[in-house]
Amino acid sequence: MFKIIIGCAVIFSFVCMLLAVAPFTPAILGSFFMLLFAGAIGYKGYLQSSLVLLLINTLAVIGSPAINIGNNNTLLFLPILFLISFGGAFLGVRKLTCKHVL
Repeated sequence: MFKIIIGCAVIFSFVCMLLAVAPFTPAILGSFFMLLFAGAIGYKGYLQSSLVLLLINTLAVIGSPAINIGNNNTLLFLPILFLISFGGAFLGVRKLTCKHVL
């Protein structure tokens, strides 16, 4: 069941990436949520799926013309979002390596 959810998340992320090229704000919001989801599943140990979602959604957020980098709130929000999402994947790697070493 969880594999179906991850597959739907990858498809949804890919659609959001395609729609984010045009400044379609709901697609960027979907990419933000999928970045958080990628961090959560990376922390749970599904690293390959997490890295695929991180790649797709990072490209969507960075490549979107609707992101206003001149705004101070955006400059505060994006690093925190990326820190949470990539941090979840890094902690998942650490958990898996520590589990297999012992």
